[in-house]
Amino acid sequence: MRTGIDRFTGKGRETSIRVRQDRSLKHASDLVPIIDEVRASGTTTLRGIATALNERGIPAARGGRWSAVQVRRVLIKTV
Repeated sequence: MRTGIDRFTGKGRETSIRVRQDRSLKHASDLVPIIDEVRASGTTTLRGIATALNERGIPAARGGRWSAVQVRRVLIKTV
């Protein structure tokens, strides 16, 4: 048996997921020009792009350092 609060919990969870996905896509979209600039300078590997983002002081989504996997995920989101 579902109570009234259970119904709102599901809606809250869905809203939270949607908000986090929107923020993630916005963050990825903001990085595209920077990644394009890094690529234009001759750095094309994921690890190289991650290093360039770290050297520029651009924090990863959760505030840490960039890794090749994170760069790959950003590129997948923006394709």
